[in-house]
Amino acid sequence: MEEIKAKWVFEQGGFAKAVIAPTPMGAGYHLHLVKFGRNAETEVLERQRGGWRVFKTIDAGVNTAHTIGFRRIEVDLSSR
Repeated sequence: MEEIKAKWVFEQGGFAKAVIAPTPMGAGYHLHLVKFGRNAETEVLERQRGGWRVFKTIDAGVNTAHTIGFRRIEVDLSSR
C-alpha cells in the first residue's frame, strides 16, 4: 500500500497500529500497517514504482508513520 492510500485508510479508521521491523536481509526497515479486525492483517508500505519501501533508519520509518497520522509507533527488533 502506498503512502497516499495509507493516509486515506488511516483517516477512515482502518489501522490499529504501525510497526517498524527490520527487513528480512537486514538492509533496513519496513513499515508495517496493522489493520483492525480479527485477522489483524498487515500491509507493508510500498514505493510508488512497486516493491516494498525500505527505510535506512528507524527514524525515517517513524517520520513516515507520523506523516500518515500515527501518534504511537512500535519498533519490533525481535527478528534481528
